[in-house]
Amino acid sequence: VHRWLQRIAEDELKGWDAKRVDAERPRFEQDLVRRGVKAADLAAESVATALKNTLADERGRWLLGPHPEANSEYRIRSGAKTHVIDRMFRDADGTRWVVDYKTGRNEGADVERFLDRERERYAAQLRRYLQVQEGSRAGLYFPMHRGWREVR
Repeated sequence: VHRWLQRIAEDELKGWDAKRVDAERPRFEQDLVRRGVKAADLAAESVATALKNTLADERGRWLLGPHPEANSEYRIRSGAKTHVIDRMFRDADGTRWVVDYKTGRNEGADVERFLDRERERYAAQLRRYLQVQEGSRAGLYFPMHRGWREVR
């Protein structure tokens, strides 16, 4: 999912819609098989769902669309550590955003509660990114749920 979100962002959404995602599904499956994923057909369906959800979501399109200083899978060093930021950009107001994609899926009924728990779970990770990228805002995006949580 991350690799394809990166590709869509690099394309600045141009030419990407649900129909194209469906057409790319065999490539998702081939890539997953090559990586040794068992049940690659089911995993490819999950990739397609995540991408279509993101493309259909206003926030998802905002994250992947064109922005100044936009980077995907951006590597930064902080001391001995290397961090990989899924998506980083400046918005129209000049605010820098650091975004991490989480592809987990909630199988229960309360998606909002799941997203809140995931924010708590990953808050320390996002705060480390914010230390490295001072003055930024951070958020988690959940393609499987069209979910968003800002982390402060």
